[in-house]
Amino acid sequence: MLVTIIYVILIGFLAAGLIGLVISSSIAWGLIITNGVPFISTPRSDWLRICEVADLKPGQVVYDLGCGKANLLTTAAKIFGVKGVGYEIALWPNIWGRYRVWRQQADVEIRAKNFLKADIEKADVVFCYLFPHVMAQLEPKFRSELKPGAKVVSYTFKMPNIEPTQIVKATQRYTWWSKKPTYTADIFVYQF
Repeated sequence: MLVTIIYVILIGFLAAGLIGLVISSSIAWGLIITNGVPFISTPRSDWLRICEVADLKPGQVVYDLGCGKANLLTTAAKIFGVKGVGYEIALWPNIWGRYRVWRQQADVEIRAKNFLKADIEKADVVFCYLFPHVMAQLEPKFRSELKPGAKVVSYTFKMPNIEPTQIVKATQRYTWWSKKPTYTADIFVYQF
């Protein structure tokens, strides 16, 4: 009996170690292939706020470059009636996002492709939560590929060489679990 319990515990540790290895290697690989951009989720408290700032309309096509777990896209599809297209090249967030889309039956497609090489001509709105050096790489792509009137909505980081048409400043809020205030991030809107 004791040997069986020890055997089960060892198998559990081995399985947990393998799962941890798969997740950490997927994150490391994601950093390599995304030019050093880590997977960071947009805070849940800002999903709806970002969609509202984007002024989404039913039937619009919304892209999310580096969509991670597809939080913004599923929120936009379910609440605002848009068609979502997400690009996520890192394995673990991509799988998680696909599961979220399937579970919520959202009108969202997630592509395991480098968004720098993606065709974004059909986008009405593009969501970004990307570091400044990546936003700088995307500027020429936005200028050349986005249709007139398309918007780019960037959370936290702005484009270095294009002035936003709207800046929604961070707001302060209090949560029930903390006596200290928390802050949302700035949202930058660009119209092309």
